[in-house]
This record gives sequence, structure tokens and C-alpha cells, in this order.
Amino acid sequence: MSRVAEIRGTHREHPHAHGGSRRPRRLATVVTRIRDAALALAGLAGLAAIAWGIATLFFGFSLVTFATGSMAPTIPTGSLALVREVPASELEVGQVVTLQRGGERLPITHRIIGIEPDPNVPTGRIVSMQGDANTIPDLFPYHVKTGKVILGSVAGGQAVSDAIGSPITLVAVTLGAGALVLWAFWPRTQTSRTTEPQRGERRHARSTRIRQTPSRDSARHGLRRTAHGGGHRARLSPGIRGSHSAG
Repeated sequence: MSRVAEIRGTHREHPHAHGGSRRPRRLATVVTRIRDAALALAGLAGLAAIAWGIATLFFGFSLVTFATGSMAPTIPTGSLALVREVPASELEVGQVVTLQRGGERLPITHRIIGIEPDPNVPTGRIVSMQGDANTIPDLFPYHVKTGKVILGSVAGGQAVSDAIGSPITLVAVTLGAGALVLWAFWPRTQTSRTTEPQRGERRHARSTRIRQTPSRDSARHGLRRTAHGGGHRARLSPGIRGSHSAG
């Protein structure tokens, strides 16, 4: 048996010989996955913000909060509603709409109980409304050209909206986004994966060196052929100096 076979048969690496180099690689992999997930979430949030901006600018969508309970129990106090602005000609009796009366600072969200054409404005309407929790209609009608129709509401959504729009949240989101971008584009240092040879590479290099070194058995075999070769010069294996001739 050659030396190569002997070494291949007896060589064993300790299962924990490279445990120290694996841990940094695993940690780097976990950190990379966390960073990629954070970037993906940030990208989705950015796409959602862009989509909401387009919906607000071109399609008339917006959010309305309810500070009173005049529409309870349909829409309780503290709810957040999604609305869409439409022409007054599209308003219908029974809809819950948000209307802005001229001269008043805050809009009113109630249910439509009556609609009449506005004689002074061809595209306008005179709208009468009443809250679901109120026993009487609103005192004065609303002369409007547009109205915001309630598409849906979420109870308790006002608290979430206020938290998102608070200065503290805006500062935290800005700092977090900046840190995430800095982390994503920060120059990466080479890890042990790129500087240290892998187990397979070390084994291949060691096997190559062993194949290039003649074994003792092959050297002895060459000497015996020289001793009984009948007078010719024998070329020995590489690594054995000199030559021998039969006497």
C-alpha cells in the first residue's frame, strides 16, 4: 500500500476543529438576513407611501377621524375612516359623508337625509344631514359642490393615526430610515470565509502534496529493479539522487 493510501485511510479531522471559524460566518449570515429583511420592509413601506400619495393626489382619497359620537353606534368616537371626494351630483340619500360648511372651521360627518339642487350653482347641491345618534337633523343645510363619502371605518384608528403623525414618531422614523440606508451601503469587511481556506481546499492541497512525494515502497521497488536489471542504467523516481548500474 502506498503512502497516499495509508494517509487517506488514517487521516481524520476533528469534528470541532473548525467550529471557531463557523461561528463568525453564522453570525454574519444572521446579520445579513436581518439587514435584508429590514430593507425589504422599508421598501414595502416606501411603496405603500408612494401608492397612498398617488391615491390622495389623483383619486381623492383621504382619512377622517371622529372626535364625537354623533354617528354612534355605526361609527363610534375615536374611529378612523377612509373617504373619497366626489362631485355633489354623485351624492345620494342614506350615504354617510363629510361636508364642509362655508364659514365653519371643522367639517361635519353625518348621514344624508335630503338633497336638493342649488339654484345658484348648477353643479352644487343643498344637502340636509343628521347624525345617527342625534334625535334631530342639523340646524342648517349644506351648500356644497363636492362631498367626501365614507368608504369604511376602523374603531380606535384615531389613536394609531395620532401616534403615527406625532413629531416623536416622525423623528424616530427618519433616524431609523437613515441608519438603515447607512447600514446597507456601509463598506463590508472581508470575513474569515474569504481569508481562510475551506476544509475541502486544505484537504485537496494536502492530497496534492502527498501525490507529488514518492513513497518508500516505490523507491525500494526501483532499487530492486536496478540491482537485477542486467547492466542497464535505471532512472529512479524523483527525489532519490544518483544512479546505479549493475556490476
